[in-house]
Amino acid sequence: MHAISQSAVWLKEPSVNAGVVIVTSAALPQYMIDKLHQSIDDWDEVAYLVVKQSRAFMRDWLRAGSDPDDSKLAATCHARQLLRCVAKGCFLLDVEASPIPSLTWLGSVCGHPLRVVRMGKAAASDAAMDQQVEEILSVTRTLAKSVLQERCVI
Repeated sequence: MHAISQSAVWLKEPSVNAGVVIVTSAALPQYMIDKLHQSIDDWDEVAYLVVKQSRAFMRDWLRAGSDPDDSKLAATCHARQLLRCVAKGCFLLDVEASPIPSLTWLGSVCGHPLRVVRMGKAAASDAAMDQQVEEILSVTRTLAKSVLQERCVI
């Protein structure tokens, strides 16, 4: 686990081969966070960022962008520090548990393409959460495959 900020932490840092970064809120059930982390542990193409304090994280980014001439503010932006090690063509997969998306702005930080998966109602059982994790992993596989195909064509 690597943290530059109290607001967000890498559960799995991006490798040079990363094509997808799964981004979740810490409000996602811990069971799902753990299952996702376990499922991608040996998958070099996928990284995992958990945002613990989405509002503080966004305010920091907005503050840094409010004065584009202040390079000191831009250099201390936690979101930019976390995402600058992610390749430009890498997808951010924003997993939203709430009906109101709170992390979609992350695609604007460094210009990464972003996709959203909405989880809907909170799952009541481990089996239901396992099914939601599989849905997230299915989208992750599709995105990773498209990135790998694009890299091979170029």
